[in-house]
Amino acid sequence: MTALLNDFLKAMDQIVLEAADIQTDQMRLVQGENKWSTQLFPELRTSVMLTIDERIPFLQDFLYDARLLWSGEHNKKLKSGLWTEDLPDGTELHLEATAIKQNSHNFLLIKNESEEFQFRQNTLQAAREILLSNDRLVEQNEYLHNRLLNILKDPLDNNQIQNTLSKVIENAEFGVFITDPDMNQIVENSAATKIFEQPTSPSSKPKPPLETIITLLDNQLPEYERILTTKSNWDGELCWMAPPTTLKWLKISIYPVKNDLNQVRHWILFVNDISNVKHLVQRNEQLALQDMLTELPNRYSFWQTLEQEIAKQSSFYLIYVDINEFRKHNEFYGHDEGDRLLKEIGQRIQNSIKHYDFVARIGGDQFAIILTDMSEQLQCERVLRRVINNLSAPFTSNTGQNFNITVSVGAVNFPRDAQSVPELMRFVDLSAHTNKNKRQMWVQFYTDEMKAASHREIELENELRLAIMNGEFELYFQPIIDLATDTIVKAEALIRWNHPEKGVINPDVFIPIAEKSELIITLGKWVISRACQVARQLCDLKHCIKISMNLSPSQVYDEDLYNYLCSCVTKYEVDPQKLEIEVTEGVLVESYTNTDLLLNKIRDYGLTVSVDDFGTGYSSLSYLKKLPIDYLKIDRSFVQDVATDDNDKAIVKAVIGMAHNLNLKVIAEGVETNEQLNFLVDNHCNSVQGYLFSKPVKLESFIDLLNDYTTTKE
Repeated sequence: MTALLNDFLKAMDQIVLEAADIQTDQMRLVQGENKWSTQLFPELRTSVMLTIDERIPFLQDFLYDARLLWSGEHNKKLKSGLWTEDLPDGTELHLEATAIKQNSHNFLLIKNESEEFQFRQNTLQAAREILLSNDRLVEQNEYLHNRLLNILKDPLDNNQIQNTLSKVIENAEFGVFITDPDMNQIVENSAATKIFEQPTSPSSKPKPPLETIITLLDNQLPEYERILTTKSNWDGELCWMAPPTTLKWLKISIYPVKNDLNQVRHWILFVNDISNVKHLVQRNEQLALQDMLTELPNRYSFWQTLEQEIAKQSSFYLIYVDINEFRKHNEFYGHDEGDRLLKEIGQRIQNSIKHYDFVARIGGDQFAIILTDMSEQLQCERVLRRVINNLSAPFTSNTGQNFNITVSVGAVNFPRDAQSVPELMRFVDLSAHTNKNKRQMWVQFYTDEMKAASHREIELENELRLAIMNGEFELYFQPIIDLATDTIVKAEALIRWNHPEKGVINPDVFIPIAEKSELIITLGKWVISRACQVARQLCDLKHCIKISMNLSPSQVYDEDLYNYLCSCVTKYEVDPQKLEIEVTEGVLVESYTNTDLLLNKIRDYGLTVSVDDFGTGYSSLSYLKKLPIDYLKIDRSFVQDVATDDNDKAIVKAVIGMAHNLNLKVIAEGVETNEQLNFLVDNHCNSVQGYLFSKPVKLESFIDLLNDYTTTKE
């Protein structure tokens, strides 16, 4: 029997030791002997006794935990996990130890897991290769997405849409669905049908594929409600189970197709079956719970951990970290650099928290943190300060270029704010995306007021959309005075909302909502059209002055802006030299490539360009000599105390001097007193605007104002 057991253990490539005394490192060989064991423990060549010492530090450390188990009262076992040893003959050995207490015996089983280790490595490599092959599908996904957007922008009747889209999507290697705004299917391709095929069952009729997807989204995606209400993109993984035989992992991407009023006209859904990848990954327990890129826990592991924390009924904080404008980073630096950034962000977050806290990558550019056993907000704030500080430090690209990122951080407490996984996820998502400021690190703790504020924002967006449809907007004009001639040479066009119940609403209230909802593109086009009309009207009245229009950051990215501007100039027969575009200093830095391209085209067409709010944003001095700019507008914050504050005096003098050396003209905003005006005149400022001359006024009042001035061509 002993010989048989020995042969069995040898075949299993393992040995069994028994602790001679649990207080020492002395062990006795019970059964099993093989080549690697005598190399690992040379004393086994002449004796059944051996000592586990510093020659095998991993195993020596494991003995500490093993003794605790052996000294207990109950039969138990404990595994060490894999470790690697280099044998004298050059062989690399991958071992795992198991401490076992069985009645009065204390065993240590050591097994050679080299085959299992190699299997796991091969599994990992196979999974990586499949992921690489998926890159091709991702490229197809992007191409098809852009093509479908172009098709769906055109107003087609249902038959035309179905015929055109069916031809475009039929040869895609992944599932494609096109729906109406309410997620009712318009068309699907054959790949989508194939993904959701099931063995026929006489007792039940399978759901249509799109209905299955919507059910999965509703059940497994806490953000689903926000995605629909905010008309956002989303991509991620969902698990589809249809007993008795179907279990598939699906990678799903959702894209809205919106009209000029930011209303959803269609939804595009892409579905990839990634079950093969998941199958390979899940054959390796570690990989099943690990994000392949960052090696952090993945969304599935995070979900499990979150449920376990709730089950403990101890207070904890859930943190959501979203990288701002990650897509732009990928476009600028490339996807490889994007992957490097994600890995480093994950590492920096991990270095900011305690070892017993938990961090996972739960989406493309999203991370989640669970701060365990924490009930006080001040404690949480201290941790988040470390996270923010670490993420604020510059990152370095592969080419040695330094850059910075910003993140939006949401925080929610269990059980004070929410008591279930879906609630926690919805609320932390809402907090991270409330009043999101992409220029700064943003931390927001969840409050009940957020719900109400979110509803108010949605209501205001709906009112804004109706206002655009009902023509409730009006341009006001503030004159810009040339100091050399004391004439009005220009006017800044400023939009106002004439609400039927609330009266005149200033842009500070509705422009942020317009920016967030993308209605700013439609509003911006209305401003351009109306400004061109006014420029033509003023010229007909012999007041051929320049009209200046503000350009929002979103408009810089609007591919249709330049063509629309040209069409308005042609339609209203306006001299382009009587129009000006204003961009803020921040736009110059954040969108340099787009801004440079757009402003050069605008300048070539005949318009002039000014930089608004100069001095309040990022340092953009290096861009002033590169970009096509005609004017700098000194922000009112510097002009306000320029007559009395030496620092403001120095700043304004420096800006004027620098601008003139670069052949730029200077406009000072917010001039309200004669003392301010005198200082600006003495320091050769070119133009001014402010309440000293006029507030922004309606067109009729502005024409009266012009009639009081003698105007000259600039």
